[in-house]
Amino acid sequence: MLLERSGIKILVYKDTIDMRAGFEKLHLYCVQHMQAKMNEGHAYVFFGKNRSRMKILVYDGSGLVLVAKRIERNRFMSHAELLGRTEITLEELKLIFHGGVVRRPVFGEAADRLDQQEFSDRFESVDIKKIFTTQRERLELPMGEMNLPT
Repeated sequence: MLLERSGIKILVYKDTIDMRAGFEKLHLYCVQHMQAKMNEGHAYVFFGKNRSRMKILVYDGSGLVLVAKRIERNRFMSHAELLGRTEITLEELKLIFHGGVVRRPVFGEAADRLDQQEFSDRFESVDIKKIFTTQRERLELPMGEMNLPT
C-alpha cells in the first residue's frame, strides 16, 4: 500500500478545511502551517467541516498523491477527539479511514479536564437541578403522583 513504508509519519492538520482544496492548497497548508518538507514522504491528513470527508496528501517519490474519501454512514472523528495529538500511527489512520474513533487512556489532571469539558458540553443547555435528584422528591407513577414522606 502507498502508506505502508518504513519511517513514514502520519500527521493530522489541526483545523478543518474546505474540502474543495486540491493539491496546491493542501501543499500550501503542509508547508506553511505544518512546516512540512514534502519530499520526506510523510502523509498529511485533513478533515472537512462536517466530518463526512477526509483527504490525505502524500509524496510517493515521484509526485504528490491525493487520496479523498467521503464516508456515507456516520462521521469521521474530529481533531479534538485526538486530544491535541498531531501525529498518529498507520493503524490509527486505518481505523479513522473506515469510520472508527481512536481512543487512548488519559490519566491525572488531563482526565479531570476532559471530564469537566465533556460534562459542560453535554449538559450545556440542561438545567443541572433536573439531572441531580434526591430521594425525597415527587415520583411520577403510571397512575399519578405520589408524595414521599420527609
